Parts: sequence; structure tokens; C-alpha cells
Amino acid sequence: LWDAAVSNMSCDIEGLIRIGKSDAKPAVEALVKAFRNYPLLQYYYPNEIKREKISYYFVSYAVFTGISYGEVYATSPDMEGVAIWISSTNYPITFLKLIHSVPLPILFGFGMYGGSRMRCLGKHLDSVHQRLTPFKHWFLQTIGIAPQFQGKGYAGKLLRPMLSRINEEGLPCYLETLDEQNVSLYEHFGFKIVDKSNVPETSLTNWAMLREA
Repeated sequence: LWDAAVSNMSCDIEGLIRIGKSDAKPAVEALVKAFRNYPLLQYYYPNEIKREKISYYFVSYAVFTGISYGEVYATSPDMEGVAIWISSTNYPITFLKLIHSVPLPILFGFGMYGGSRMRCLGKHLDSVHQRLTPFKHWFLQTIGIAPQFQGKGYAGKLLRPMLSRINEEGLPCYLETLDEQNVSLYEHFGFKIVDKSNVPETSLTNWAMLREA
């Protein structure tokens, strides 16, 4: 599954490290730490042991699809933070795209540890996303900072270079979060709330945010 060392990383945006398949393992490990207490995972997997297991597969899905159909960046080889960006030309990520991008052990593990519980959530998020953005844009699918590095400016280090590039391309950027605490952070970087909705059959709330071109 993991076939090379971190030293093979490349840099496509000044100050950031571009993540490829050979670098997926440390990127996944960093995001697992970052998302350990994310409301989505806490809601669907209140048992901490089960949540620890599913979080690995949940994050791996995002990393591998991001590598294949978008761009994944880390702050440095130390993986203080990781961000996954996907162009609207490759969204949504269909089942066929999953098969072609995510290793089979990850797909099987996700199913084995109850990933199907989040199916309704996924449909809702995709529906909101497609309704709000019927135009070309970038999607900030995932951003996570390892707990020991939070509050030290790493989110800005991840966001600013890519947002600057998106500005040059003249495109908007969309994101969604299920954690209200993140809303003010994204507003600081120019995102505005364009939709707030309850996820069907759950107590979760989704904030959809857009940064205009």
C-alpha cells in the first residue's frame, strides 16, 4: 500500500509539499490525529476504539481520491497540516473513481468498520454542494492540523498559497464543515456562509461556505 519514503515529496506551490501516492501514509497519519474528535466521527462512532479504526479508512479515502483527482499539500515533511483540494471538473467523486483511486484494502476496511453509516451524510453533502456551485470552482475537501500544531499558524500556511493561486485563476472556492468552531477560521480567509442545513436523520449541522472569485 505504501511504497516509498517521505523524501520523494515534491513542491508545486511555494512553501508547501505536494503529496503523491508514495507519501500517502504520513499524510493519512497526520489527518487521523487531526480528525480524531471531529463531530462527524464522534456522532457516527461514539466508541473511541471503533472511531480510531474507522478514522484511518475515512481519511485514507480522502487522501487517495485527492491525490488522483485533485491536489494534496502538506506544510512540510513533518506533516504539521495537510489540505486536499479538488477541481470541480473532477467532482463528485463517483464510485468508479473510488475504485480506480483507493486501494482495495482501504475500500474493504471502510466497509468492514461501518463506513456505510455515513452514506446518507455523503448524499446530503453532495446534493448541497452541487446545488450551490453550478459553475467551475475549487473544492477544499479536507484540511487538518495535527493537535500539537494547532493554533500556531499552520492552517494559514496551508491555505494562503493555494487561495492565492485560485485568485489568479479567477475561480471561487467552496468548502463545507460540520464543526461550527471552524466557521470563523474560514471567514478569516474570505469564505462566507452560503447555506446552513441539518443533515437528514442526524443531529449534525452542515455549514457550506464559498469564497468568491
